[in-house]
Amino acid sequence: MSVATEFPPDVYIPAPARPRTATVLVFPPRGPAVVPDRAADAGSLRHAADETSRMYPVRATRVSSPSAVGQATVPLHLTRRGYVVVGLLAAVLAAGLLWLAHSSAGSARPAAATDAAVVTVGSGDTLWSIASRIAPERDLRTVVAALEQINHLSNPVLQPGQVLRTR
Repeated sequence: MSVATEFPPDVYIPAPARPRTATVLVFPPRGPAVVPDRAADAGSLRHAADETSRMYPVRATRVSSPSAVGQATVPLHLTRRGYVVVGLLAAVLAAGLLWLAHSSAGSARPAAATDAAVVTVGSGDTLWSIASRIAPERDLRTVVAALEQINHLSNPVLQPGQVLRTR
């Protein structure tokens, strides 16, 4: 018989699982009685383990400090007020992140280019390039036609320094 099977194992049972009595014995589960063939199994490890578990039931031991086995963790139990506080904290965090994302994002369209009521024509500018600057999301053909109508232009030729109204 080896040294490992001569002594019963010590089993740590966490405090919440222990009964309130001082002494705890844990016995192997009862099942159908199996009588091993003593002649065939007499020298096997299985036979030695069966004999040891019959002779020595598993004993629960008390641990002097939790560091000997590891920290026993107790699950966190929240009350109704605790759930409300956690929910409010999550909502405040989400609202803060949404506010931060909204305040740090730029606008979809540049305000200076689209809100200007007048545009000064630069060298090389055409009605098409001005229309693409002031209304990039709209159909440029209609914007060019609107610029011609608002500014009473008879031809599409522009002079540098000329001022065009956009509204």
